[in-house]
Amino acid sequence: MNWKMIVGVTALILMGIFVLQNMEVVSVEFLVWSLQASRVIIYLSIFLIGAVVGWLWKSITLHHK
Repeated sequence: MNWKMIVGVTALILMGIFVLQNMEVVSVEFLVWSLQASRVIIYLSIFLIGAVVGWLWKSITLHHK
């Protein structure tokens, strides 16, 4: 087994544990919006928004150089 496979399997196991431990529904309020969703969905959404913003920021800064 190579190291990439070990890292991938370990990441999947950790993600599975994370999902199982954070399945409860929570309420999130921001300004006038209110949302009830699974904590995992909220965490993943925040992560994806951050990744997109980081990618856009990098693209814009590289484009202007």
